Amino acid sequence: MRGRLVSTSVTMLRTSVLLSFIGAAVSFTAPMALAPGARAPAMFNTQPAAFAAVGPALPVFGKLERTGAMEALQMSCTTARTTATKQQPCRKKCMLLEKRANNAMSVSFSHIRTHKMQEVNLQWKRVWWVEGNSFVRLRLSTKAIKTLKNKPLQELASRVGLDLGKYRSR
Repeated sequence: MRGRLVSTSVTMLRTSVLLSFIGAAVSFTAPMALAPGARAPAMFNTQPAAFAAVGPALPVFGKLERTGAMEALQMSCTTARTTATKQQPCRKKCMLLEKRANNAMSVSFSHIRTHKMQEVNLQWKRVWWVEGNSFVRLRLSTKAIKTLKNKPLQELASRVGLDLGKYRSR
């Protein structure tokens, strides 16, 4: 008796859910597609009185133009740390050696290979610029910091076309 009661309540629940879906589908009116040159029936040309007072369903706007996109992009690339010096490190790239991330594979014990990024070890570094007689603050890879021990800063900066005057430290 108890099993029959449970199956009856489940059937009633399914029926009520089905009826609610049918009711929602009937109340939803989707736009109809007409063949080219065909005319819509007269009942579709008139607007019901309930909708006439409300107005159009969606707001009507003029042509939308995006303004200030470049400024927004530049602001998204700056960080709080670099806004004072007006440096924009959008890309993780060494300023002197132009080292960037490497696409690599991570291989598990079962030899399943998944993609991973080998990022560059970047550091903010104040470096003494002899020709400019001042410090410059650069975002350098650790390899570039080692290279600066053997080669002068001006030589590395001229190789990549970097204007060190823009990065003077205070």
